Amino acid sequence: MTNENILDAIGGINEKAVQDAKAYKRPKSKRWFRWGAMAACLCLVIGIAIPILHHKGKGGIDHQDPLQDTAAFELNGKFYEVVETPEVLEKYGLPSKITEDVAGDHVAYLKSDGDDSYECTPIETDMELYQYNPAASDGVYVLRDGEAWYAALFCNFYQFDSNTNCSLTELYRVYGIESADDIKSITEMDNNNENETGTPVVERQEITEFYNMTIALGSYGNDDFQAEVFGNIPEEKLQEAHSAFAENQRNLRVETKDGLRFFIAFYPSYNWIYGGGTMSYFKIDNQMRNWIERNVG
Repeated sequence: MTNENILDAIGGINEKAVQDAKAYKRPKSKRWFRWGAMAACLCLVIGIAIPILHHKGKGGIDHQDPLQDTAAFELNGKFYEVVETPEVLEKYGLPSKITEDVAGDHVAYLKSDGDDSYECTPIETDMELYQYNPAASDGVYVLRDGEAWYAALFCNFYQFDSNTNCSLTELYRVYGIESADDIKSITEMDNNNENETGTPVVERQEITEFYNMTIALGSYGNDDFQAEVFGNIPEEKLQEAHSAFAENQRNLRVETKDGLRFFIAFYPSYNWIYGGGTMSYFKIDNQMRNWIERNVG
């Protein structure tokens, strides 16, 4: 699957974001610390939901994926992007500049795989991965390359095929959420996940209901989702249907008690949720719909 096909796949993709992503040209240098800030992964910078991200080879980045245009690596079945852009860091609840002060326990040493991605190694190198000390979790790590410091942000789970799916419980655990008590607030955001468009939900009862309802929602992989939503639509009308679905996207920012942030998209007219990084869709039931209407309209 080519990058263009992935970007054209349905999944809440803003049209301008698609065109910007298609127009992106990889810088000639392959040293990630020279261009990582400019080419932070699509799912972090432009906030699009890409439902098909099929990694054919275990243990590395498939070069058909958008991840090839950023510094990335796999760790324990999850893909991470190396980021230093202040705006991106702040969006995810991190300080605008990563320094040694936020580095916690040692996690692993990294080495270049000879291209633009990296892998763990038992041999000591000058690239080292640490826990993020203010909020240790799988959602963010700190990466040192010599004297330079970066954040490694969770992008998505490893995909075995285009229908792999998981529960929202797994996404929550990435950010250290084991119960509703670990969630500080839930806020509706604009299309770019940059500005709040609603009042933060902070009432404990509402947060508890949100957590309990979302972890109980049925999970669909991309293939099953496509069949469920678009399977009966004639081919000549598919593009129009895809556009209508994408335009219906609204976003929620979930902030943990430790200050980390991540985003979930929902499509109120279609009764679907897309869990960022899960590559999965979740069908909204009546209880979840009532929560949405009550808290975000």
